[in-house]
Amino acid sequence: MSIVLKAEVREQVGSLASKKIKRQGLIPAVIYSKEKNINISLDSREFEQQYFKGVTLTSVIDLEISGKKTRVIAHKIDLDPVSDRPVHIDFMICENNKPIRAKPKINFSNQDKSPGLKKGGFLHIVARSLEVLCDGEKSIPQFIEADVSTLHVGNKFRANNLKLPTGVSLLKKGDFLIASIIGRGKSEEDKTATTATATATAGAATTPAKADDKKTEAKKPEAKK
Repeated sequence: MSIVLKAEVREQVGSLASKKIKRQGLIPAVIYSKEKNINISLDSREFEQQYFKGVTLTSVIDLEISGKKTRVIAHKIDLDPVSDRPVHIDFMICENNKPIRAKPKINFSNQDKSPGLKKGGFLHIVARSLEVLCDGEKSIPQFIEADVSTLHVGNKFRANNLKLPTGVSLLKKGDFLIASIIGRGKSEEDKTATTATATATAGAATTPAKADDKKTEAKKPEAKK
């Protein structure tokens, strides 16, 4: 998906200049490239229309600057802590015949089938999005699917459990943690230990407790008056 937005080069930078730009209904932004970084500003309404569709981190954007188009993809979007509206954008330039960096969200699917969640567990999410390298625009995924249908309480979902689309690879290396099932219920390790303990207890011989011997005290005959 390609988006076209108009942008203007801004000469002034810094917090005071950014505040002035925002009062004009614009969003300050930066285009990062190997040659030269470019400070720009965009119309806030135009960008927000695309942002609130949830596609700006996985879509190539054509920025029209001084009559020329520059192909970029949003790398980081800073939000206002109160309104959650974009206040600053970092763009990465898309170079010809080179992998494109994108940051799709993770979709945790089949939660209704997870044994751990059915028993009252909680899905603890460590990563909600992932930085990926894509072979081209057509290979950029809108989201990465994480199937949690087989997870029990205590199980972890890691990077190696992901099934990435063709032409997509993770930027971060290693089998890092993405999510886990925590909370109520017992993990599979706990269940195994409990079963082993119960089996050993059932096989052990039990010794009945001995009843205390009751001692009776003979009554002394009453003396005759």
